[in-house]
Amino acid sequence: MKKIGKIVGNVLVTVILVFSILMTVMVLSSTKHDSGLPNLFGKAVFNVLTDSMMSEEGFPEGSLIIVELTDPEQDEPYKVGDVVTFWRYYEDQPYLETHRIVADTYTQNQNEVVDGVWIHGGEAYYVTRGDNTPDIDMNQDLSIDYLSNQRIVAKWTGTAIPHLGSILSFLQSQLGFMLCVVIPTAIFFFFELFKFISALMDAKKEKAVAAVKDAEEEIKQRVMAEMLAAQAAANPAPAEAVKAAEEKPKPVEETKKSEESEEDIKKKAVEEYIAKQEAEKAAAAKAAEEEEIKRKAVEEYIKQQEAEKAAAEQAAKEEELKKQAIAEYLAQQEAEKNAEETTEE
Repeated sequence: MKKIGKIVGNVLVTVILVFSILMTVMVLSSTKHDSGLPNLFGKAVFNVLTDSMMSEEGFPEGSLIIVELTDPEQDEPYKVGDVVTFWRYYEDQPYLETHRIVADTYTQNQNEVVDGVWIHGGEAYYVTRGDNTPDIDMNQDLSIDYLSNQRIVAKWTGTAIPHLGSILSFLQSQLGFMLCVVIPTAIFFFFELFKFISALMDAKKEKAVAAVKDAEEEIKQRVMAEMLAAQAAANPAPAEAVKAAEEKPKPVEETKKSEESEEDIKKKAVEEYIAKQEAEKAAAAKAAEEEEIKRKAVEEYIKQQEAEKAAAEQAAKEEELKKQAIAEYLAQQEAEKNAEETTEE
């Protein structure tokens, strides 16, 4: 379970970092077009809100399309079949529309039409229509909405990612922001806090273990010192031997044997200390076991006493019921006898 939580946490961290890096790059690299639209290296993205362009060559509602921002003052005209993003107005409120340029079949004869584009006064005007709409784009007064270069802000690059626009719209909503940004961020924060607390607890645990080991080592050294002192007290060396030992250097073999003997004493002292600790531990366990046996015996005795008391109370109750039955029977017999005597009189 701990491993799974770690994997999930790493995935969340990666996703949040990638998302943050992308957003940072877009913010720092984006520029403003003449139309006021933010873009990245001349490219902008739009969320498709209607199905007016849903076709094999177009894109459905909810798609995310990539467009290339254009210069309203460009001399090169657009062609029939181009999908362009342009400003439209509804009740004097501007909004962006993305439709396809179609041939102008409604142009009057005195106007020049070149490749389906209406040329008036040396300037090109375009007629647009959605791939999924039956009529061309009209003004509110039902006149044809002739589109000039000044109103066109971008041209579709041909790239459309289905459903991604709906996802981004959901992320921009309050619920989507909560579910996809706030809650994952909170989970990530608490996960990191849990990891931090766990690290602190592990550090404290390691410190406590180290302190116990140091204490055990100190105890071992103390025991060895006491054992060595006891050995020295039990086998005191004569003054002459001590003096001779001081004057005459010990051979190498004797020194080595002495070191081995001291090492054996230390080892023996440690073993005795460990054996003593284990004996005390076993004695404590045995005492706890005996205490548990005593406790169970007391509980069984109390249960037995309660059972005997309940049995005695039940017997007393039955005896009382018997007495009441006998008394009622005698009273009934006396009543019948009195009734017979009354009848005879």
